[in-house]
Amino acid sequence: MKKLRLWKGGQRMTRIVLVEDEPLFRKGLAKMLSGSGTSWNVCGEAENGLEAEPMLAELQPDLVITDIRMPIMDGLELLKRTKARFPVIEFIVITGFQDFQYAQTALRCGALDLLVKPCGKEDIFEALHKVDALVAEKQARLRKEEMERQLLLDNTLRAIFLRFPYRSEAAAELEASLRSSKLILFQITDYSPTSKQYTKRDVPLLQFAVLNMINEWMDIHRAEGKLLLIESGRYALLADGRLEEEAICAAVRESVWRLLGLTVSSQCAGLIQSLGQLPDLYESSVEQAAMEERAGEARRGEAAYPINRARQQLISAQVAAFIHAGQMDALRQYLDQLIREICGMPTEAWKVEALSLGFALQDTARKQFELNPRLAELTGRIHKLHECRGVDAVRAWMLAETEQFMSRYGEWQEKHSRSAILKAARYMEENYAESLSLQQVAAQVHLNAAYFSHLFKKETGRSFVDYLIELRMEKAKQLLANTDMKITEVSGRIGYDLPNYFAKLFKQATGLSPKDYRKLYQG
Repeated sequence: MKKLRLWKGGQRMTRIVLVEDEPLFRKGLAKMLSGSGTSWNVCGEAENGLEAEPMLAELQPDLVITDIRMPIMDGLELLKRTKARFPVIEFIVITGFQDFQYAQTALRCGALDLLVKPCGKEDIFEALHKVDALVAEKQARLRKEEMERQLLLDNTLRAIFLRFPYRSEAAAELEASLRSSKLILFQITDYSPTSKQYTKRDVPLLQFAVLNMINEWMDIHRAEGKLLLIESGRYALLADGRLEEEAICAAVRESVWRLLGLTVSSQCAGLIQSLGQLPDLYESSVEQAAMEERAGEARRGEAAYPINRARQQLISAQVAAFIHAGQMDALRQYLDQLIREICGMPTEAWKVEALSLGFALQDTARKQFELNPRLAELTGRIHKLHECRGVDAVRAWMLAETEQFMSRYGEWQEKHSRSAILKAARYMEENYAESLSLQQVAAQVHLNAAYFSHLFKKETGRSFVDYLIELRMEKAKQLLANTDMKITEVSGRIGYDLPNYFAKLFKQATGLSPKDYRKLYQG
């Protein structure tokens, strides 16, 4: 499963795991990074390589900062083993002067940088800025590669249907993922219903709307599969073989007619054992549709602006990442940038790309804000876009879409924030004796650590650390007043391994030492 990547201030969060056997140094480093106000997020901590190895496999962070000398498994061994399995994870190795020659091996094994103890804040931040630049470049490349891969798969599948040449390696990937899928074919039988005044220029917009409406019903029915526009007005859905096709086909036909005034025919071709079956099944479906509707052949030559579903999915994923990071301002900047990009595209692309943005926001709102699908809203929105003349009108339509989305986001954020902090407080109440970190509790409520910290203080009036200390001190008071446990045992019971540190915090909170507090309440 791909890990969700967080964003902050328009930048993707750099997820860091700290591996260091000195707890004070590790905790101090974690606190410094989390409180730096940067895009650095400490998502895990470990005392040695053996403890860190399964953590890295689960979290798959961007960066590991590890000491080179640790018991059980040292940093060099962790580096070698991790790079063999996850070469994209970067390493910064912390070493002492006496180990510097030994640390050169770490560079040869793939470490990005070395930090020599004692290392100051400036040294650490300089190394991390280097990682940020590298990770940003890498992620941009990966996003581009993934979009190109999805486009290649779509084009390959389309070529198979139409008996065009295609790349065998892409076909092999499709064969493995789509074998035993159920093939359902949809076709728009008439783009010019008497009840509407559509023109040829509206065809790309209409076919894109239908594509997304089919996708909406797939989501509603929790149907997994591949949805593809093959030719103008003709769609193929390769879905899970357990899909009840009659229900989804009826829903698509009814909603497309009710909202767009278009007639859509559907046909289930059965289970697919091989992609080699697709051309015959598709041609048979086209011939049958042509017999029923003579206008089918006239549509074959209509031009269509290429529809990029991968771009829409990328927008949805990036918007979701901003939401999880709690970055409303950065999200607004991102959407404004998208609108500028779309307005700078060729004229024939404006409406299709604008509708793509609208559908991406609708999809995100449904999944992130748990809003019920509102297919009935489609007809009004598409008609408004259809009536747009010129780039200024299309820009205004997109601004209205984004404002509606941001309004829903604000409502959801206010509601979700309160429940998230209540859930976090309950978790802390149940686990105060554990070694709780800000990152750990934030993960429990699925929030970015920096945003969670800000939200926690806003809702409770106290910082996370102060709240946790206060909670633990209250538990300590109960134990000191009502039990005969030794003070060292009380310290360990409420989550402090160092009794002297516990005693210092207790006196700061109550004005009394633990011993004096017990005397006062036990006599």
